[in-house]
Amino acid sequence: MKWSLVCAVSALIVLTGVCVAPAELIVAESSLEAVTVYRGQALVTRSVALPAKQGELEIIVGDLPAQVAGSSLSASVGATEGVAIRSVRYRTRAAAEAPKKEVAALDAQIKELTARIYANTQRKALLRAKSTHLDKLESFSAPTAQVELSKGVLDPKTLAEVSKLILAQREALTEEAIKLHQDEQEMTEQLALLQRKRSELTRGAGRTVREAVIFLSKTAPGAATVQLSYLVNSANWAPAYNIRLADDGKTVNVEYLAEVNQMTGEDWSDVKLTLSTATPGMNARSPLLAPLWVGLFQPTVPEGKAVKKVLLAKDGYAHQRVVLFRGQRAYVNPTRPAADAGWDLNTAAVAAQEMELNVNREALLAGGEAVRPMEEVLAVSYGLPGKMSLASRSDRQLVEISRLKLRGKVYYEAIPLLSNYVYRAGDLNNTSRLPLLSGSYSAYIRGEFVGRGKLPVVARGQQFTIGLGVDTQLRCRRELTDKSDKVVWGSRVQNFHYRLLLENFKDTPVAVRVMERIPATKTDALKVALGHMSEELSTDPVYVRDLKDKGLLRWEIELAGGAAGAKARQLEYAFEMKFAKDRHVGELTAGLVKEMEREYRQMMLAH
Repeated sequence: MKWSLVCAVSALIVLTGVCVAPAELIVAESSLEAVTVYRGQALVTRSVALPAKQGELEIIVGDLPAQVAGSSLSASVGATEGVAIRSVRYRTRAAAEAPKKEVAALDAQIKELTARIYANTQRKALLRAKSTHLDKLESFSAPTAQVELSKGVLDPKTLAEVSKLILAQREALTEEAIKLHQDEQEMTEQLALLQRKRSELTRGAGRTVREAVIFLSKTAPGAATVQLSYLVNSANWAPAYNIRLADDGKTVNVEYLAEVNQMTGEDWSDVKLTLSTATPGMNARSPLLAPLWVGLFQPTVPEGKAVKKVLLAKDGYAHQRVVLFRGQRAYVNPTRPAADAGWDLNTAAVAAQEMELNVNREALLAGGEAVRPMEEVLAVSYGLPGKMSLASRSDRQLVEISRLKLRGKVYYEAIPLLSNYVYRAGDLNNTSRLPLLSGSYSAYIRGEFVGRGKLPVVARGQQFTIGLGVDTQLRCRRELTDKSDKVVWGSRVQNFHYRLLLENFKDTPVAVRVMERIPATKTDALKVALGHMSEELSTDPVYVRDLKDKGLLRWEIELAGGAAGAKARQLEYAFEMKFAKDRHVGELTAGLVKEMEREYRQMMLAH
């Protein structure tokens, strides 16, 4: 029964032709055609040349890069007819290379040098034996000569000749020892050099070969091509911008660049490059001003004692002003991200304002006089036109995505509380056909570098703000001019008066946006109200909607040319705080500071 079953199966195999000839193995030539760079990976497409022969073919494509993701291999025929892909697999194998002529020559030199080093070692051993023998001879002859001299047997002249002979032998041994030591050093260095050269030449002798094996059926005669695609790791790109303000002061030329970093182990030569976001120091912008949230606390000791000791006097206020100024300089020349450096500025300003809210008028004015400001001279893909080459190397390589010419409003921004510098800024509209991804930019004015900044994600048609660096021809500063603190009908009433000074050393007028803040509160126990202002606040609808109720003040002014020194433009404002007479403002709780930082981070994202 079993024999009949075997015969039947054998007959069936013969009749149906299941036994087929194995596919022919062919090592094919291939060339890189296109590369799409994602965030962290790249998709590489090769064009693989097929031979003219027909039948079942097993095509081997070698020299795949070290960073290839083997499971990502795929093949397609495109518009090629008469070719059907059966399967694609990835394999690795060890490949030993035949010794090179240079390696053989080095081996001969190493062998000869090793023999010379061995001979040198033997000579040194012989030299040590001679020296030991000479020591024994000297230890024997010296006492013997002394006895014979005392008996008058040995002639003094003979003794002198013996001593001279021993010294000459020792001198000769010393010279030979020095020569052997020098020879040993030179030969050791030569051997190390030869071994290093040999190591460099044979570094790839035991390398791993990575290959794609494409099994296909080819029914049409003539040569053909298929596309092999695979993902590689160690490839990335990030947007970068060069922003140049044109001479008209209204147009901004934007060079949209990409920093490509590829260490895949494969050079991309003459390929069609696409950049995609799909998934497979010196700051140019002025620092952002966060709201100041404050609360009340109940003193636990008599007013006249520990409270006055805790509340900082003029020296503490002066010190905090210095800390704030140092923060300004750190922001202009940052060693940290702009968001962190800007928040440091805000926290330093919080400490200064907390003193202003609690320290008495005389101490504040004295502390303010003690320190004067120091003068300080979306998922998108971009197909790039033409073809380009990018080597596999560790440094970032710049490629240009597009050049844009955008128009908008250029103005100056002053935040005297955070900085005595005045920054140039621009509100631009992205009228191009491209969305702009978040990335760093370098700002230039008339070809001169003025600073760096961070661009947010900007959709087509969206307005965005850029920083164009510090303008050294403009200055600003903030002064507390008066403070009163009294009890009225059981409530404590504090009034603060400030002056903002703006100077323009240019001959022409400039538009300046001035930002300032007063305390904001979320408790009914503390009431804060704006008082007299020499200028009306901005009526910009976005400012009124988002910032005004948080205690942030904004003015839009025209600063005349030459408005410096006695002609400096002054902005004056005042505000009043009213709360229970047994309370004090201050002791910013951790919760309020965290709330401030949260809003600050949100503002950074919006800008």
